Amino acid sequence: SEAVRLFVERAQAVRPEFRLTTQNAPAVAEIAARLDGLPLAIELAATRTKILAPEQILPRLQRRLTLLTTGAGTLPGRQRTLRGAIAWSHDLLPDPERRLFARLSVFAGGWTFEAVEAVCDPTELGLDVLDGLTSLVDQSLVLRTEPTARHPRFSMLETIREFGQERLAEDGDLE
Repeated sequence: SEAVRLFVERAQAVRPEFRLTTQNAPAVAEIAARLDGLPLAIELAATRTKILAPEQILPRLQRRLTLLTTGAGTLPGRQRTLRGAIAWSHDLLPDPERRLFARLSVFAGGWTFEAVEAVCDPTELGLDVLDGLTSLVDQSLVLRTEPTARHPRFSMLETIREFGQERLAEDGDLE
């Protein structure tokens, strides 16, 4: 896959002797999958091969926003860490949309429009759910998935969802 190729290319940039082998290929593929194929996340994970084998990186991805924190010093701050890249997009949102985004992170595995109305308390947010959800889809922070039934479903990449969960906890809105 493109994600695995990117990982290998970036790993070789920090460790020229790095090779994809039958031993490390499953770990590299799993890293790419857990990072949702996000290029910046994959690049940052690959730089960790300077010290760790892919098999050692994989279990550390439980807290991917903490692990993926190095980047070239010449890059803008938003491109040095995965958290910085997501935060940059998040901070561009108006406050009611930020709060909706954080609340949407409670949904593991996706949700329906009706679930947003029932769980996220849009009245308290002072936000029209349709407008808020449309904006988050436009910003690529929320994905619209093809429905298995007649109604569309929505989801977040797990990396984005983890960031949302952090915001929810920081805002004291987790409960």
